[in-house]
Amino acid sequence: MKLVALLSMLVTAAASAQTPRLHFKPEGHSLGDVHPFFHAGECFLYYLKPGKYESMLVRSRDWLHWTPEALVHEPVRPDDWFAPYFVLGVFRDEAAQAWRSYHGHTQGRMACSVSADLFRWSCAPKEFAVPAADYYERRRDPFVFWIPEMKSYGCVMTTWAKGRPKETGGAVSLAISTDLQHWNDHGVVLDLVDRGEPECPQMFQIGTRWYLLTSIYARHSVGRPEYFTAARPQGPWAHGGVLDGKDLCAAQVARDGDEGTFMFGWIPLTPATPEKQEWGGHLALAREVYALPDGGLATRLPAKLARTFEALPWRSFDDARLAETPRAIPGAWRDFAAAMRIETTGPGGEVRLSFAPLGEVSLARDRLRILDGRGLCWSELALELDGRAPCGVLVFVEDDRVEVFAGDRWSLCARLPAVKGPYALSLRGADAAVSRLGCAALH
Repeated sequence: MKLVALLSMLVTAAASAQTPRLHFKPEGHSLGDVHPFFHAGECFLYYLKPGKYESMLVRSRDWLHWTPEALVHEPVRPDDWFAPYFVLGVFRDEAAQAWRSYHGHTQGRMACSVSADLFRWSCAPKEFAVPAADYYERRRDPFVFWIPEMKSYGCVMTTWAKGRPKETGGAVSLAISTDLQHWNDHGVVLDLVDRGEPECPQMFQIGTRWYLLTSIYARHSVGRPEYFTAARPQGPWAHGGVLDGKDLCAAQVARDGDEGTFMFGWIPLTPATPEKQEWGGHLALAREVYALPDGGLATRLPAKLARTFEALPWRSFDDARLAETPRAIPGAWRDFAAAMRIETTGPGGEVRLSFAPLGEVSLARDRLRILDGRGLCWSELALELDGRAPCGVLVFVEDDRVEVFAGDRWSLCARLPAVKGPYALSLRGADAAVSRLGCAALH
């Protein structure tokens, strides 16, 4: 759904319904490394629990209400290759009429688990494992996917190249099999040359083009979602761009039938800096990922979530031509959503939505930023706005978490240092006008 069209509906809506909490976190612990899988109209979200990295499961139809489900692991036999993260990325094996998931073993083998119902899992026979090799120091995070043109499965893996420091040994390797039991290891198909390990890699297809999505570990951070493009899984791969900032961690995508491709990730439990990033946190809002005419990828708010937010009790405000003097938006706000249509009228074209004392969102012609109350930037994303067309912007603030969707092409999230009390909303900017401004309380 186009953001500008959505804005028109949002700011005129008068329904009294309110949305649930935007950012899910399981009771008693945070979640990390989420792996979505769609089945029968539901999203099954497998994730890792901090500590021993146990695999856990929640499921949802609206992607806001999540129901915990017990994952049952069959007793481990002496010859099983078992690890705590028993269920990660899930796929359907039609030949066996079963679901499978692969996980990395400490010796470099990629072991397989199998289920008849998505809830009870057991170790598959050793023949289904991707064998170890000798071209890496470490190999992990397998993701198995179907390659239609080859009528084969691929297994893409995070790789630390042999003989290189961990900080500059990042690579992606690939193995291919027609039956999940005989694997041809192609070794490294993407060498990052001077960067760290590309965590939770995925390969997927939109149209005829292949994409590789990963989060490249750097210093103390999981890394923002980056993607590469190629004509086939074996490459050669070219860097395509980034899909969010550093606070959308270990993002993963899944296809929901004909509805589209959707990306899920987690926001660190505490504000992340280059020196420290806590592993695990809240689930971010889902993003729809789609291909642009030039082959690049873009993100937008999924129609499923947009329909939920349409029902909020939106308040509409008059059009505003902005100046450096802030324009106050009446009310004492806490958790809220803001919808704007921004029209740039000059070379600067910057608009700032402030929610003092927590922070503000800055949208300029060339970048989107989320800043705290002191003006320090906690997350940013480069973009290219067309000054001749209006840009729809949605901002969601819940507690200390901020998410922005702009122009049906870009998304950005961040966790800011928390503050107490309500927020004072205001707009300011230069060379820009804001029309169809609406705000709504979330809870």
